[in-house]
Amino acid sequence: MRDFILGLAFMLSGCIVIYVAQQYPTMASLQFGPSLFPSLIGGGFLIGGLFLSVKQVPILKTQYASNTPGNNRPLPIRSLLASLLPCVMIIFYILTSEFLGAAVSLAIGIFVLMLSRKASLLLSLAVSILASLTIYFIFSTYLMIPLPEGLMRFWG
Repeated sequence: MRDFILGLAFMLSGCIVIYVAQQYPTMASLQFGPSLFPSLIGGGFLIGGLFLSVKQVPILKTQYASNTPGNNRPLPIRSLLASLLPCVMIIFYILTSEFLGAAVSLAIGIFVLMLSRKASLLLSLAVSILASLTIYFIFSTYLMIPLPEGLMRFWG
């Protein structure tokens, strides 16, 4: 059941990513624009989620067809939420990166994910700050991809 719900969540996330990517501006001089790679990632989420859900349908049918007491165990909500957390962090980044900025949104996402996996507070804080700043500066300086500055525009 958990994999079925995760598949549905990934399909929903893929649809959201594709929808948001289609809102990006197109460039007249290119056959593709900034929406290409996010659309490919969203398509991968959608297809992967579809395969994961469809694979679980026969298993769910056999579990619900038999009324043995072992099959009626409750859904482990905590592990399901932990599995959905990366999807939630992607949606968090999409919704907050314009206001907070790419680096701050990434840092918060990495920090929450590390804490959810029982990393120490100090290690989570250090890794999230270093990783987000490294990713931000690689994309903005070397790859020349403009990322949302958000709160960082007040530092410069």
